[in-house]
Amino acid sequence: MTSSVSLLRLVLLADEPAWRERLVSALGLLPDPHPLIVAPDWATAMAHMAEPVSSVLLAAPAQRPASARFPWPTVLLVEAELSETPEGVIDWLIGPSLELEPLRRCLRYARERCNLHDIVQRLAKQDALTGITNRQGFQALLATRLMDDAGEALVLGVLDLDNFRRVNDALGHRAGDRLILQVVARLKAELEVGDRLARLGGDEFGLLLDASQTGRIERLADRLMGTLAEPYWLDGESLMIGCSLGLAHAKPGADADQLFWLAQIAMRQAKAKQGCTWYLYNERVNRSAGSLADLEDELRRALRRDDLELHYQPRLCIETGRIVGMEALVRWPHAERGLLAPDEFIPMAEESGLIVPLGYWVIARALRDLQSLRESGVGELHMAVNLSFRQFQDSQLLATLERLIAERGVDPHWLEFELTETAVMRRSDQVRGTMNALAALGVRFSLDDFGTGFSSFVHLSRLPISLLKIDKSFVDQMAARPQNGRLVRAMIGLAHDLGLEVVAEGVEGAAQLGQLRRFGADQVQGYLISKPLPLAELRPLLDRGHRLEMRG
Repeated sequence: MTSSVSLLRLVLLADEPAWRERLVSALGLLPDPHPLIVAPDWATAMAHMAEPVSSVLLAAPAQRPASARFPWPTVLLVEAELSETPEGVIDWLIGPSLELEPLRRCLRYARERCNLHDIVQRLAKQDALTGITNRQGFQALLATRLMDDAGEALVLGVLDLDNFRRVNDALGHRAGDRLILQVVARLKAELEVGDRLARLGGDEFGLLLDASQTGRIERLADRLMGTLAEPYWLDGESLMIGCSLGLAHAKPGADADQLFWLAQIAMRQAKAKQGCTWYLYNERVNRSAGSLADLEDELRRALRRDDLELHYQPRLCIETGRIVGMEALVRWPHAERGLLAPDEFIPMAEESGLIVPLGYWVIARALRDLQSLRESGVGELHMAVNLSFRQFQDSQLLATLERLIAERGVDPHWLEFELTETAVMRRSDQVRGTMNALAALGVRFSLDDFGTGFSSFVHLSRLPISLLKIDKSFVDQMAARPQNGRLVRAMIGLAHDLGLEVVAEGVEGAAQLGQLRRFGADQVQGYLISKPLPLAELRPLLDRGHRLEMRG
């Protein structure tokens, strides 16, 4: 017995009423009759064929589509046998002798053609490795969503993996593919109904997120960054890789290209923070500046006028409860946009090259303030300054630093440069040479945001690094994710085996402090101790003998 085909929607386009009667009679003999729609004209037939249902066009010769590129299967309705199949037609039915078996065969073949069409369409919009939507399909989906609901309650995310090329270079492209599959699996596990995920390129992903619930995007972004920050396992090896997520709210009337542009700006701002971080596009930052070029000109003028300022966040020794150091963080008091944090202008400074003079301004100001603190009798404090990789490449770095230290008369042993994993992994021979030359002056180094880049303890052991700073994303998740707590404990143990001190960043609660104390961390930094403060507001903390009463 021949099995019946799956249901198809049949669209009939024929002038003669007899064809409707013949088809209705023959279709009624099938176990599962297919719906038959009679179209009075070509425009009506096209409207039905455009609906997302597998359809077959039944047309008399005079009404058949002129183009052979018509996407849906076309069956020609004729009054006599044909000698060959006309172009653009998959089969024909003969009216006077229409019988069940030829009709059944015709519909089965049409079903196969519909399935093939669906597969081709799906593959054209599907990433071959992961099976999720590709860039073409995602752009079409985004345009549809913006058209359907004017972009209300919709957020676009652009996610980029940091240093993914290093994974391919070090472990091979097959390992890179396996890493991509693990990333996709983690993202899918956190997304919900209404969210969509796509692979836009080799290590770039797109997300369409439902923002109908207040605060959901921020909570989801935190979860995504937390799960992606955990170690990956490839061929028995553990590695950690950073990522950057840029988010942008859709606005009424916005088109897809504009929204992509905003999300990519946010992604670059997230990338400046290092580690697994996210950033939601801030319209306030860009509202007054017509372009990034305008913002660049404003920052250049601010540097010339000395309009920037430094805030300092203290670091606490867990064992003694004393402030033993502080990190210098630049702020921009903008006349129109208020006090701007680094992530609101550092990405632009990195791209434009302004990060080099900006970095020297920060070093000079930090040394001046350190000299002032020492002269006021606050005692011994390490001053930590973030050093950009672009500044690290500057041929005048060593000479400029020697001059600034001499001008201020500061012992260079109290100056500390914070480098990211990304910086120390790039051009490692050059980096090691520069670090050794600076270390010879007495400057020490800390590795910022440890655990969020692609690095290894073996590589780090070859560099003159004194401290590891565990990224805030791991500290935040210690209580919620037991595996993160075990990972932090392991990081601290391995760092101590290499003779390194450990600083935990982003400590905001007494429970976190207590857990880090039990794990053996040496220092902590975060809002539990103090937020970043201008020097004048920091002095009262230091005047208490550096000691804070801590519980945990």
